[in-house]
Amino acid sequence: MSVKNITNYPNELAEYYKRLEASLKNPLVSHCQRSIDPLIWSESVFRGIPELWKKTRAHGLNYGWSQAVHDTQGRTSILSMARSKPIITKDEFHEKAADVLWLCNQLHSAVFAQLSSEQKPHALLEPLSLREAEVLRWTAQGKTALDVGMILGLTTRTVNFHISSAIRKLGTSNKTSAVVLATQRGFI
Repeated sequence: MSVKNITNYPNELAEYYKRLEASLKNPLVSHCQRSIDPLIWSESVFRGIPELWKKTRAHGLNYGWSQAVHDTQGRTSILSMARSKPIITKDEFHEKAADVLWLCNQLHSAVFAQLSSEQKPHALLEPLSLREAEVLRWTAQGKTALDVGMILGLTTRTVNFHISSAIRKLGTSNKTSAVVLATQRGFI
């Protein structure tokens, strides 16, 4: 299992987490490797490794929420958010659960698109057509395939064809990743 950490935790805590992940003892990672159920931090979550709970709280991270996403290529991302106060209530959890899952998926797509672009040459084997780039530009502005079709005078099926073609050419797994990668590379 390859682990890449993108974090804003204090350095000491980030290093401690990295050592735990390498030894597979982090209860947050263990949970998230096998489940997409959100995990609200509590003392019981850290029962097997109370030192982690102590260090986390010592840095003011008293209340946290970890959410995992797994993709079809067997990759897992974990989004953990933590704060000093207040406690995460059931009402807050229910109010924000869908947004947190959405954010986790978006970050997963963006991070793996970036990692993928770092491993691939920037030159495409097949360049994006003008229409593919145009469709991606509108998609980047939040337009649905139906919206883009109406704007460009195309059917939704034709718009989806151009999106699929761009996804294939860019080597990404979805249109969000395609938009991110095309933007990063200056194609749109």
